[in-house]
Amino acid sequence: MKKILSLIVFSLFLAIQIFANDGVFYAKGDTLFPLQETQIELKKEILKFYVVDHNYAKVDVYFEFYNPSNSKTVTVGFVTPPAEGDVTDEAAKVPFIKNFTVNVNGKNLPYKIKRLKETTFKLEKAEEESSKDDYFVYYFPVTFKKGLNIIRHTYRYQGGESTELQRDFDYQITTGKTWANKQIDDFELQIHLDNGIFAVPARFIKPNIDPALGMDKELADWKIIGNGAMESASRKWFNVDASQYVRMVHLNRGYLSFKAKNFKPDYDISFGEYNWAAGWASVWCEFGQECVEQESLERVTRYFNLQPYGEFESIDFDEFTAKDFKYLRNYFYAVRGMDFKDEPVRKFYSQFFWYKPIKGLTAEKIKLTKAEDDFLKGLKKVEAKKKK
Repeated sequence: MKKILSLIVFSLFLAIQIFANDGVFYAKGDTLFPLQETQIELKKEILKFYVVDHNYAKVDVYFEFYNPSNSKTVTVGFVTPPAEGDVTDEAAKVPFIKNFTVNVNGKNLPYKIKRLKETTFKLEKAEEESSKDDYFVYYFPVTFKKGLNIIRHTYRYQGGESTELQRDFDYQITTGKTWANKQIDDFELQIHLDNGIFAVPARFIKPNIDPALGMDKELADWKIIGNGAMESASRKWFNVDASQYVRMVHLNRGYLSFKAKNFKPDYDISFGEYNWAAGWASVWCEFGQECVEQESLERVTRYFNLQPYGEFESIDFDEFTAKDFKYLRNYFYAVRGMDFKDEPVRKFYSQFFWYKPIKGLTAEKIKLTKAEDDFLKGLKKVEAKKKK
């Protein structure tokens, strides 16, 4: 979704994706981009995502811009639609951007927030034409001095969720090609994930399809900095176009890194975690192979969530076997790399690409969240009651 802001040289772009009434999609993060900019070049960008509190993302972006001419001041706008979907009217009255900051050459800039209809900003189009006046706009002046300019930008936003996804996060990087040099000379992306099993973009460049290599010729060169596992090949996400191919990744610790020179992205960033309760766990198993113990897998993976549902009165475990309870109890340890000595548990989790045990890591060395602890306590009571 492209937005044109009148009398503005460049702007930040933030959007919402709406998928009928299936879920809530709050924000699509973005970066600074110019409109018809022919002078200022984007020399370097370091973009860092931090998944926090399960379904929130903290964004920290470092930019280096080069202005070859005299100093000039322009107005910058950051436009974000209100929340739509399964949200209350009250929730739609406030932007879902928190802790918004911008720093230019070492100086924090003040900013204002208004509804679009209260400003002279104009949009070329909006997802819903009738609602565009309700968009929020953050705006502030920026002075580009001659030579190198450093801009830091941070904020926090809530990711989307639906019946098919526990959480997903979006960010637009294709606008990097709209600066004077039509690329990001030096680009680095870091995605600091929690212990969930995520899908990340398989590529950022349109594939040059080779019949012998299929769609994998232009796979992004992801690196795991720390400990974890990533599928070597790509798979279709929900759509079938090339931009919707993903690779599954899981981190015991550390972060995911992608670096590129002369970066001209064709696709934006979108990453997230399936809702395993919807039956997606089969994507964990090796390509072309069926998961072992399929019935157990279907029963236990519906509860594989790092923010587990703890109201056991409304959960039916009647079909659970003793083995199922054991597998479920150990999920929160498996995703942190516990080195299981129990052979059935180890065999069950070893079928998944993401299980990468850390030698010598025991339950005593793993700290679970309060939600996980509470879930396991409740599960233990249910299991004990069923044994009677």
